Amino acid sequence: MSDENTKKLFERLPQTVIPIHYDLTIQSFLDTFKFNGNLIENKRNFVFFLFLVNQPTDTMILYAAELQIDQAQITLDSNDELSGTIEMDEENERVKISFDRQLEQGDCKLSLKFIGDINDRMQGFYRYKYTTPDGQEVRYGASTQFEPINCRRAFPCWDEPNFKATYDITLITPKNLQAISNMPIISENEYPDDHEWKITKFDRTPIMSTYLVAYVVGEYDYVETEDSNGVSIRVYTPVGKKEHGNFALDIASKILPFYAEYFNIKYPIAKADQIAIPNFPSEGMENWGLITYSETALLIDPQYSSIDSHQCVAITVAHELSHQWFGNLVTMDWWTDLWLNEGFASWIEYLAVDKFYPEFDIWTQFVADTYALFLVSDALKSSHPIEVPIEHPAEMDEIFDQISYLKGSSVIRMLHDYIGDDAFRNGLHTYLKEYSYKNTVTENLWSHLSEASDKPVNEVMSSWILQMGYPLVTVIEEQQSNQTRIIKLSQQRFIADGSADDENLQWKIPITIFTKSNPNVVAQQILMDQPEITITLDDISENDWIKLNYHSIGLYRVKYESQTLACLSEPIANKILSPQDRLMIQDDVATLCSAGHQSYVDYLKLLLSYKDEDNFTVWKSIASILDDLSSLIEYTDYYDQFKKYRLNMFSSIQEKLGWGAEENENSLVTMLRPVILSFMGKSGDQAIIDEANKRFQSHINGDLIDP
Repeated sequence: MSDENTKKLFERLPQTVIPIHYDLTIQSFLDTFKFNGNLIENKRNFVFFLFLVNQPTDTMILYAAELQIDQAQITLDSNDELSGTIEMDEENERVKISFDRQLEQGDCKLSLKFIGDINDRMQGFYRYKYTTPDGQEVRYGASTQFEPINCRRAFPCWDEPNFKATYDITLITPKNLQAISNMPIISENEYPDDHEWKITKFDRTPIMSTYLVAYVVGEYDYVETEDSNGVSIRVYTPVGKKEHGNFALDIASKILPFYAEYFNIKYPIAKADQIAIPNFPSEGMENWGLITYSETALLIDPQYSSIDSHQCVAITVAHELSHQWFGNLVTMDWWTDLWLNEGFASWIEYLAVDKFYPEFDIWTQFVADTYALFLVSDALKSSHPIEVPIEHPAEMDEIFDQISYLKGSSVIRMLHDYIGDDAFRNGLHTYLKEYSYKNTVTENLWSHLSEASDKPVNEVMSSWILQMGYPLVTVIEEQQSNQTRIIKLSQQRFIADGSADDENLQWKIPITIFTKSNPNVVAQQILMDQPEITITLDDISENDWIKLNYHSIGLYRVKYESQTLACLSEPIANKILSPQDRLMIQDDVATLCSAGHQSYVDYLKLLLSYKDEDNFTVWKSIASILDDLSSLIEYTDYYDQFKKYRLNMFSSIQEKLGWGAEENENSLVTMLRPVILSFMGKSGDQAIIDEANKRFQSHINGDLIDP
């Protein structure tokens, strides 16, 4: 099939009719797993829409999937009523409603009667299973998951992100269950047809996209507080586990006002609920005012949860809360720009967590778990640009991967550093203000950031967003005099197998250089917009070291000459360089060795500078690389010698850490200990192996050991 024919398979909804407001009432039956849509206020079994007819038409097209729609009725401005003929298009998940006369321009009201299934597929309006606190009974609740295109499985709608509208939501549920939605409850009354049921009506939502609508029906406990701006924050937990929500509550109450200040725009809803769903398809979903999470992404057992679990919860909550502005208040026009929503949130989550939990050293973990990870994927010839046109929403699962999210957040981090925090915040504020409650495209953000910074943001970012891969920057030094050094830089695409780039791709690279004389300040920042450039450094002596890519923020790897690399051993060993820089120096060299650009002998010599390293994330990276190297030489004559090298590398830090945590120990030290012990055991340290066996026997005998 030709590309042209493929594109014709999907067409976005026409703009002849656009929604203004939904009045939705859902009654859910958890015994039969059915729901129906009705409009209680008018005593009619319908869902009600207010919409605008832009041009005369006698048909309307909406999305609907797995729904049975029985009746359609239009009320005109004149109060005339028209019945419509319903035609379902199951393949394209649409419904066409035809009328026997044209609808003229202006506001109209549409009422639809429909029923559907509460499915078990974690999409649309779906059911989840949980056990009562005594463990004796299995029960069911129901939740929504509409992103990207599953709102249509819960009610007929204009299920594209640029069709924004307001929503009045009413839930009819059994009295013993809680009904929760995007907005605060404005009334709760007994259901007149059955006294065991209740009607819960919620306040009107802001203008928003369909994928952000949410409602949950189930049994919950909760903890609550107000943030410094008076916003009500709740964390909903399984019954009997409300204390498991306290950590997330603390995070949310700090980070929500931080974002309001950072963006200089108030959070627009009176509440910000966080709720744990037993069966959930991802870590979190940013529904406006009702963020849904998997239980492991929100809940912390105060007695048993690990430090790593605390960090994961903090990062996830910070991520979803950022979307309340960047994604909800201002929304992409189409799924092509989803990378920007997710990339931005995946960057600013670290900014927020670092502010309130500096002990996590979270930016070093970003470098290891996000930045360095995307560098691996994006070095493959099979990579793709961050921004890929989405023709059909079904393509998103195929296109949005590590490149989109990890590289996307790394690009935003680089952009923030390139233009500076003040300009970045000012540009964000004007962007969010101009497009509040509207839809936008990526270029609009670049324009606002360009204006705020007076830098060519669109020109720079296009080279990173619209083409695959990233550059390897090669550094050649020449000392001209006692105080002057010439630095020659060249760029070429880095490919993992060491081959040349047939396309000769080039990037506009924000280059940063810092030196021994002032290791905490960037000596020069320059935009490398040519294949080769020359930089002159003054006031630098012959023995002074230099390093590119301050804090590993730029999206490039660096290849140094042997002498330049050797000079970096001293600031590595003495920890003059930041953990981010120490981590990526060895990661770059190891990767260049793997691609055939350098010898592994160079890498193993360099690692000797890290024997007194004390950073969890740096050690984790080293251990991972040495494990990969072990798999390459395990069956060679060098393996025994290599194991001795490994033990020599890790013995010093293992002796410092020991086996047990000390009182008030830094959380990262606690996380480092199992990494080191595991590595020593795999390297054949018999004392470690014996102690591990001893402790395991104690554990299975019922003795409590330090986790």
